[in-house]
Amino acid sequence: MRILYKTILQLAITICMIVFIAGCVDTSVQSIPSSINYSSQIKVVNLVSGAGTATLTLNGQSLGSAEFGNEVPGAQSDFLTIPAGSKTLKASFTSAANQNYQFAATTDYKIRIFLVGTAASNDLFSSAQRYIWQTKNSAAGKNLFPADTGHVAFFNGSPDAVLNSVTINDTLPITFSSPLEMGDGSSYIKLKSGSYSFNVLYNDSLHTTFNYTLGAKDRYTAVIYDAAASIKNTVFIDD
Repeated sequence: MRILYKTILQLAITICMIVFIAGCVDTSVQSIPSSINYSSQIKVVNLVSGAGTATLTLNGQSLGSAEFGNEVPGAQSDFLTIPAGSKTLKASFTSAANQNYQFAATTDYKIRIFLVGTAASNDLFSSAQRYIWQTKNSAAGKNLFPADTGHVAFFNGSPDAVLNSVTINDTLPITFSSPLEMGDGSSYIKLKSGSYSFNVLYNDSLHTTFNYTLGAKDRYTAVIYDAAASIKNTVFIDD
């Protein structure tokens, strides 16, 4: 009988311990997801001199066509969200041989892809702008988008021009930390929102000029492209 009582007592203690431990489990904790979505955001710019329009395909997905000096998706469209990782970008040009470019879409980055060079020889360069979660008016993006301030960066897409400096409103000269050769870009320049004139010095003695209005909390990339003898410029909206 003593053995029976002892067995019943041990069984009761065991049941109490199971109930106690179950009550301590935090059921509010979410389970680990079976997969994580690693993504990037991109636009592709066609700056290949003499190659004409580029019809673009990314890992078999059609992106559309970009005329010389334009981007895909277009200026009025958001950056395209794609899975991060190694990519093959195929460009079918109207006036040059088709090209396959390899690049890596970095996880959580917003990136603009530039195709630069000439119809005979061209290459791909990428420019990371920010983390995709550093959006306007968010806590994470607060430092990137100060009130009443615009940002403009410069990118050299010309095959034979080297950018030396830019003078803003004829009074504010800014020399790049090092001359920008083809495929090079500068850091963002902070300016109060408003209208500005930009005078870009290239190849030590030549100039290209343009006017642009910077919006508050907006970011832009000013691109100098085409051959030095027929230099062009355009401004792309980053944010």
